[in-house]
Amino acid sequence: MAEYLLPRTLGEAGELMMAHGRSLAIIAGGTSAMRCGTCRGKRGRGIACIECAGPRLVSVPNSAFVMDIQHLGLDQIEADNGLLRLGAGVSMRDLAASDLPETLRQAARRVGGPALRNLATVGGNIFARQPYGTVAAVLLAMDAVLVFAAPDGPQRIDLAEFYAAGGSAPGLLTHIECPHPEGKLLFLKCARQRFGGPTVISVALRIELADDGTVSAVRIALGGAGEHPLRAVAAEQLLSGKPLAAAAIDAAAAAAQENCAPADDPVASAWYRRRMVGVYVGRALSQAAGIDVEGAPA
Repeated sequence: MAEYLLPRTLGEAGELMMAHGRSLAIIAGGTSAMRCGTCRGKRGRGIACIECAGPRLVSVPNSAFVMDIQHLGLDQIEADNGLLRLGAGVSMRDLAASDLPETLRQAARRVGGPALRNLATVGGNIFARQPYGTVAAVLLAMDAVLVFAAPDGPQRIDLAEFYAAGGSAPGLLTHIECPHPEGKLLFLKCARQRFGGPTVISVALRIELADDGTVSAVRIALGGAGEHPLRAVAAEQLLSGKPLAAAAIDAAAAAAQENCAPADDPVASAWYRRRMVGVYVGRALSQAAGIDVEGAPA
């Protein structure tokens, strides 16, 4: 059994991390520390196994210590001077009930059911094994920055760079910052059940149009389309500087579908996920353009 640790300050948490290193697992809401639904805990007691969750995520069977960070005051939500600041310990319930942009709140509401949202945190969603980083995909589209309490002082890492580098944290994630989104911000989730069902893929879109109707800025973030949330860079490049018309939308959707690497799991096959990436990127762009799409989700 892992030894349970409950620090009361960030300084104490940092000391524990330095003392125990890789033998320490960190939990907040603890929803990633439930029995793995894929292998049903056969590889370890009570926590998602390393094969299913990945070596950088919570994997208590390989950890001698578990550090609970829920009492470190990391549950604050702030919006000031165009900057949004989310504590890593903010629950999905509190995010959904906040005054932050509706799209971010919508993504929080689409995380599991009420019991899960009461526990699951924004920080946990950043590290969640795919396809469950739904809020993380929206934050990626918003050009979010992660702030860590590191041994040498606070360290800031762009969320896109964090994922590109494999998701290795330099310290304890304390909060996430992002500018208030300009233009349109949209979120779509593909699931086999309308409410509460596990994610197949998710799409977050932030797009700005110039006065002449051409795309001046665009971010397309995908959840469930790779080892971590990722940007559909090829699709973004196809859209930049062009009118948001049907031909450009179709080309961008095809590029997003082509340039992703989803995995098979009990929820959906890689083939189906890849196909849904194309469908849902097309739907999100069509909604942004005001184009009606038959069968589009509400």
